[in-house]
Amino acid sequence: MNYDSKPVHLLYNDEELRDRILMVIEGRDKTIGITFVNLCYQIIQIGFQENKVMIPADTIITSEELAPGEQVRVSRILWELIWNHKIFLLFGRSDLLGLSNGEDRFVKY
Repeated sequence: MNYDSKPVHLLYNDEELRDRILMVIEGRDKTIGITFVNLCYQIIQIGFQENKVMIPADTIITSEELAPGEQVRVSRILWELIWNHKIFLLFGRSDLLGLSNGEDRFVKY
């Protein structure tokens, strides 16, 4: 058995990935939203549950980070969802929310 620390590749087509993104965002509090990093992590977890993560034979994935190409796909779909008024980008930070790093968050429209 081999261990692979390479970033994760998803087996979702764009429509399936869009549905998973919306599912994650819709499940979040509308005043808090979700950061890009957390969204990617949640999508990976769903992908593992649905057997939609590309795993070479006899390999255990040890990384929980999306591959750069997958991050681009998620970003492109997020901007499409923003353009179509399905979600919006919540700018800024709030110490009350425990988000001291100033990351912007995606929220259901």
